[in-house]
Amino acid sequence: MERENIDALKKDRAGRSQLRYRLKNANVYVSRGGYHFTDYLDPVQDISPEIAGSRLTKEESSYIETQLQANSQRFRHQVDVLRKHLSLQRAKVLDIGCGGGLFLSLLKREGAEPIGIELSDSRAYYASTTHNLEIHKRPIESDFWQRGYKDHFDAVTVWDVIEHVNYPFQTLQSAVNVLKTGGWLLIDTPCRDSFYHQAGALTYRLSGGRFPTFLNAMYSSHVFGHKQIFSTTEMKELFTSCGLKVVELQKFHELSFPYEFYLRKLLRSETLVKLSLPLVQAFFRLFKIRNKMLVIGRKM
Repeated sequence: MERENIDALKKDRAGRSQLRYRLKNANVYVSRGGYHFTDYLDPVQDISPEIAGSRLTKEESSYIETQLQANSQRFRHQVDVLRKHLSLQRAKVLDIGCGGGLFLSLLKREGAEPIGIELSDSRAYYASTTHNLEIHKRPIESDFWQRGYKDHFDAVTVWDVIEHVNYPFQTLQSAVNVLKTGGWLLIDTPCRDSFYHQAGALTYRLSGGRFPTFLNAMYSSHVFGHKQIFSTTEMKELFTSCGLKVVELQKFHELSFPYEFYLRKLLRSETLVKLSLPLVQAFFRLFKIRNKMLVIGRKM
């Protein structure tokens, strides 16, 4: 970003920023320019590139199938979004943070040549064995990608990932480096200028920090948790700083997990979750709150 280097801010942790929210699972700082981030960094440098298949337990497989990939319509929509900008037949596509690989599997059926990055052993092994995909457990910033795949891909997708990484500018610039000139980069991510974040900030302020509501579900200092939530303006600036022309930026409604997942984070009571679930389902049938943003850029 032009007004401040967000990666430098992260490396400096919170030295030049103010503590804004003390949450259950994270401390959230805000820079002078308004960038929101936690004071936690994942030990990515300690991750082995070898995929340990033994980590894929029955419980983890069940989680991938019933939680992580529960919204199959979401993955089909992602394929349709990419198809609007790129012929999928023989297209070279890299998906950063591919999870259980369902999106890449759908691309493969369309004739694309997909590759995935996944740093979780269980998810990487599930994607490679269940969907017969090429999956690598190496960060996009590594020499494996930056030297071996420079200017290689027709498209790079970053679905629900940029909010998880240690250094978002470095991650995005590294993704741009492996794109061909004219290639496409597609990101979706939670949006800070949305109802959920704004409502959480309001309840936090009114309750003196005792009732952060949605903020507890939006930030986490756990491994691969949400480390930053961008505004639409910040994301547009981030794309421009990395040499991308923004061709589409829109807010939309989407929940990545079943409603119960978020209710458990907010309410921490199975009884309250069961009582609230019918009301929440009815609410979202009536109101489609635009909580995420889709940003599409082209390498110039």
